[in-house]
Amino acid sequence: MECTIIDMTELIELCDIDEIKEGILKSIDVEGIKIMVTILDKEYIATSRMCTHTTFDLSKGHYAEGYVTCMLHTSVFDLSTGEPMNLPAKKPLDLFNTVVKDNKLYLELD
Repeated sequence: MECTIIDMTELIELCDIDEIKEGILKSIDVEGIKIMVTILDKEYIATSRMCTHTTFDLSKGHYAEGYVTCMLHTSVFDLSTGEPMNLPAKKPLDLFNTVVKDNKLYLELD
């Protein structure tokens, strides 16, 4: 019996790659998901953008060298892992897989 493999990955267009700059957090709302995107070590990084301690939009926080600081309570998040580096935040940010195709950045969902 022959088996067919079906790719269940969905690509959701986020933006043109020219809109994303290293050192700047770009906020994007897509299909009810609030994310932020940047370039870190020559790779596109997409994470949830709401602080896991409170509802502050991290894309408006302080961003430097791969870390974003929530301006309300100073929790710092490592964007490469999503992990909080200090309290009061305890939960990590969600990380999303991205794909570049035809000069556009896509969110890759299973």
